[in-house]
Amino acid sequence: MSIVIIAEIEPSSRDAATVREALLTAVTRVRSEDDGCERYELHRDPRTGGFVMVERWRDQAALDAHAAGPAFAALSAALEGRLAVPIALRPLETVEV
Repeated sequence: MSIVIIAEIEPSSRDAATVREALLTAVTRVRSEDDGCERYELHRDPRTGGFVMVERWRDQAALDAHAAGPAFAALSAALEGRLAVPIALRPLETVEV
């Protein structure tokens, strides 16, 4: 079963541009490097100026591999100290019709 993750990312006001660039770089890297990635899309919340990443992974093993991989490590390092609040992760279950 696929795993869907919604990640809400709120940059500090002084680091918004840097966070945006780090997230865009991550999208490109994850899509090309991570086997099992079915969806990895960046969105901007116009109300808050924050970002929302919508991810879908083939299974838990694919998500675990991503979390332990170089693209995620690089993103984590790039975001260190640049967020207003910790990233909020919402795992979702797909409802089969």
